[in-house]
Amino acid sequence: MSTISEYAKNLSPSLYLQLKQSVETGKWSDGNPLDDKQKADTLQLIMAYQSIYNDKPEHFSIAKGGDIYMEKKSVLQKQFSDDDIHKLELD
Repeated sequence: MSTISEYAKNLSPSLYLQLKQSVETGKWSDGNPLDDKQKADTLQLIMAYQSIYNDKPEHFSIAKGGDIYMEKKSVLQKQFSDDDIHKLELD
């Protein structure tokens, strides 16, 4: 019997992205909702994949090696600063 890590090693990058989007939206690509078990199992597979291949992790994701990656507060503040927000005046 294969382990979740073995399944993760065999995932293509495109299938990983599809599974990640399914967990994020709560729906499969055909529009059907994920049930709780499907969501939990898919999330475990995504985390296993990230722990193997994620060389450039995003904030609060699993980095290569299995550690949770968190950006420094100063980096996040710069990413989400008001400089990048365009405000419109409504009359």
